[in-house]
Amino acid sequence: MKLYQGERMKKLFLILLAKIVFAQTLIIYSGITMKYPIKEMAAKFEKMYPGLKVKTLFGKSGALYKKMTAMKKCDIYFPGSVKFINKNPKIFLETAKIGENTLVIIVKKGNPKKIKSLDSLINPEISVVIGSPNSSVGVKTKEVLSKKGKRFYEILSNKAIVAYTSNEIVANVISNADSGLNWKGVVFWKNYKQYVDIIPIDKKYSPSSDLVMGVTQFAPNMIMAKRFLKFAKSYEGQKIMRKWGF
Repeated sequence: MKLYQGERMKKLFLILLAKIVFAQTLIIYSGITMKYPIKEMAAKFEKMYPGLKVKTLFGKSGALYKKMTAMKKCDIYFPGSVKFINKNPKIFLETAKIGENTLVIIVKKGNPKKIKSLDSLINPEISVVIGSPNSSVGVKTKEVLSKKGKRFYEILSNKAIVAYTSNEIVANVISNADSGLNWKGVVFWKNYKQYVDIIPIDKKYSPSSDLVMGVTQFAPNMIMAKRFLKFAKSYEGQKIMRKWGF
């Protein structure tokens, strides 16, 4: 009888220990552009590690960077622009390229205004939406337009409607605006392809941008953070990224 009770207590102890080990949280800060692939990866990762809860926060990369460095409670940081990783590389213990994104012109389905290139956008009769300066898409937009010349950038930025997120850029094009400068990957959201078309930008102005993920030096769950980064780099993780246009 005592032997049976001893074995039973041992099993209960092991079950309790397993719950303690796996009752963990992984915190990911991600640019909103990558919302859907990150959510899908997070769900799969939770299944790989029962009891683990992946908490995600999506928003503008610049705002998330400020929150991350102030709060110091973020495991994984995944901005829409590598610029935010390069701001202070010492913050990250490990980084890896997880995908690519490209700035494109988005227009209403069927391209009713017959927009062909960046040059079409300075036409006073064509409205255009761009991202705010502290968003990843806004940073990239300034970089791309500046390659066309300082004057070109000034003309377009002065006439443009400014949106705070890449999602708002698409919403504006669907409802009112004629065009927008946005990340290609966003068009794969929520069946947006039903409502908008993509006009590629000449690669000499808009080459693909690397999407880099980093494990922070102040990660509360360092072990799981490194495992998630490894998963994102894996065949399964890359398959998810490609599915969402990255």
